Amino acid sequence: MEVKIRQIGHDVGVVLPAALGLTVGDRYELHQMDDTLVLTPVHQGLFANPADWVGFRNRISQEDREWDRFEN
Repeated sequence: MEVKIRQIGHDVGVVLPAALGLTVGDRYELHQMDDTLVLTPVHQGLFANPADWVGFRNRISQEDREWDRFEN
């Protein structure tokens, strides 16, 4: 999907298409890797309730562990 950088006051921005299903007020972190920009959603309170994570380590598959050790 191609978008165009626009002037917004003294800054620049991008208008995101409604088809993405985003909501006004959603929060995202912006990461820059060389000339690539990546938006990732901010998940507030993700670790707020420790009970939600009980047994999580036991559900990690062997394949997941192998990917964690994968070197590129």
